[in-house]
Amino acid sequence: MQNLAKYNVTYPFSAFIVCSECGRTLKRRYWNYGTPAQRVMQQCGGYIDGKAHCKAKATYQEMIEGATVKMLNEVFLQEKDIIPNIQKIIKSTIRVSDVEIKIQKLQAQGDEIERMISNLIDVQVKNPNLSQEDFNSKYQSLTLQLHNNKTEIRKLEGEYLKNYDTRSRLAKIETTLNNLLEPIQEVDSDTLRSFIYKIISVTPENIVFCVAGTKNYTDKEFSENRHAFEALKPLATGTYHNEKYDKIMNYKVVII
Repeated sequence: MQNLAKYNVTYPFSAFIVCSECGRTLKRRYWNYGTPAQRVMQQCGGYIDGKAHCKAKATYQEMIEGATVKMLNEVFLQEKDIIPNIQKIIKSTIRVSDVEIKIQKLQAQGDEIERMISNLIDVQVKNPNLSQEDFNSKYQSLTLQLHNNKTEIRKLEGEYLKNYDTRSRLAKIETTLNNLLEPIQEVDSDTLRSFIYKIISVTPENIVFCVAGTKNYTDKEFSENRHAFEALKPLATGTYHNEKYDKIMNYKVVII
């Protein structure tokens, strides 16, 4: 168990960071090993293995660690409404499926019912011959239809999110947050993976933290979609400054 704990702290980013340039996984390596200038770097695995002509530059692991700690503390620990915000964004990024098609049809039906209610009110105002009894009967019938329509939409949305393990992911984040009594000081693999699905290294000064949303991606699918993920509207953005190297790391958090 001690060895596992040590591994989780020493290698928290193992097989976790994807190169934006070529889509391969970054690997941990030493620069200037055994000298005062020794550094731990994260570099594209394709470049290291000589399997790809990747132009991406290596990134200081300390920069990624510092940005990750700052992001986790500021985005997740300090933001009390983070879970509802994530839920809201996930619902707004639902992808096409049979369930979504049903939801879209119900939403169209709801719009039509609301139009009929509006027309009914206009008729009552313009036509004094419409009895109050007839108006009340039709109005109650339409409002009941609208209520049932919205209830069914909420039900389908809940089932849809559940189909992609979203609830369990959010529950894991919430449980981790509840167990963290103090700000995070260092990154370990278990904590990192409770919050983040993958990291994309765009440049040595820019990274994207990807929070799992409504779909499970294979490594290949994630790699193929990396640029689309980079372009998503961020849940949060920030900048980390490392005094040791006098360098900055910009980050953003997206839900995929």
